Amino acid sequence: MTLKSVALIFLVLVSSVGLGQNKELDALSRANYVERFTNYFFVWPVLKQRNTSFYIQSADGSQRLTFKPNVSFHAGAGFYIFGVGAQIVLALPTTRSSDQLYGHSDAFDLQANILGKNWGLDFFTQNYIGYYSEDKNKPLSVSAIHPQRKDVVTWNNGVNGIYFFNKRKYSMRSTYNYYERQLRSAGSFLLSANANTFSLRGDSAIYSSSFDNAFGTGANFQRLDYSTFSAAPGYAHTFVIRKIYFIGGAFAYGPAINWVHYNLGNNPWKEDWQLNTFADLRISAGYNSERFFAGVTYSHQTRNIKYAGVLFSSSNDAIKFAVGYRFKEVGILKRRAYDIFKPKTS
Repeated sequence: MTLKSVALIFLVLVSSVGLGQNKELDALSRANYVERFTNYFFVWPVLKQRNTSFYIQSADGSQRLTFKPNVSFHAGAGFYIFGVGAQIVLALPTTRSSDQLYGHSDAFDLQANILGKNWGLDFFTQNYIGYYSEDKNKPLSVSAIHPQRKDVVTWNNGVNGIYFFNKRKYSMRSTYNYYERQLRSAGSFLLSANANTFSLRGDSAIYSSSFDNAFGTGANFQRLDYSTFSAAPGYAHTFVIRKIYFIGGAFAYGPAINWVHYNLGNNPWKEDWQLNTFADLRISAGYNSERFFAGVTYSHQTRNIKYAGVLFSSSNDAIKFAVGYRFKEVGILKRRAYDIFKPKTS
């Protein structure tokens, strides 16, 4: 055996030992800051208020038209069982008086998430039919009938990814879905990434000719598609009080690459590539003990696109209320979903 071979084997052994030690240090350090609930399953009801909207704004900011669906509240349930967590919410029907003022909207909103120790993936698909508009310069009272666009249909599909660099001390799962509990205050730098597609269709132009002076004729559209790819650095921190109360927040802001494709009626399609911005904000507070937990979470995401001299911005705001209880696992509930895929040994 040559000296080079011996040196190579030595380096491999040292690196393996180093990786093992790092894993042990990570586990020990994390145990002092984060508590896992490996012997519990839990369920909780969820009430969510979501505001999904888009607006068109003139270059100088003097004119803005905002479009919103008449869907605000969603209700459902979340659960963590067999080592897998999920949450299902459905839009609640609006009242007849609300439909008269803002028009009727149909909504399909589905979200799923996968969370690791220091990373998370959120998948979403949204479809809204029916919007009403608000003019920044001509605000209406809450009892007034708003201009309604029953023909406007939007689709929004995508995935959000987030990575936290401080996996030894910080837990995202403790503040957003209660799979864990943060025992001590800690923070982490993060990287947020997003990829999504947005499509809008209407039976006529999105704004009338009376707004041509503010927005111009070149910015009007009847059909619009855009795709966004972004990566945003940021920071997150959770303040813990007496091990059971918490206040947490995370913010990321960075560049986004946008591809815009739009047209007006039978006119030729126009397209544009551009660099713009993406923002991701999450704030949470609540109570998280060994068995009982309750909390509120606010999240905001916005994507800005400039085209033909105007700003088009779409945003998602959500406030989520959750209350739950953890139960001791017994019998088959002690199994894990990944046990199904484990190779059988003789």
